[in-house]
Amino acid sequence: MNNTILAILYTLNILSFVIEMSVKIAVHVITLAIVLGEYTWTGARVVYNNRRVILENINIFRDNVGSYFVYA
Repeated sequence: MNNTILAILYTLNILSFVIEMSVKIAVHVITLAIVLGEYTWTGARVVYNNRRVILENINIFRDNVGSYFVYA
């Protein structure tokens, strides 16, 4: 084989490797986005369903912290 054919084959090999890695990375990024979206949706539902309890606990915590800055 001459040098031109070898250069073309090497270039195609490198190009195929780059395309393969790009596709694998894209699949991982899409999968990560789906999983993070699912976690966000689940977390938002939990917070929304328990919002009154969470608000009550936050107010108790705020009152406790505020009591440290009040002179008796």
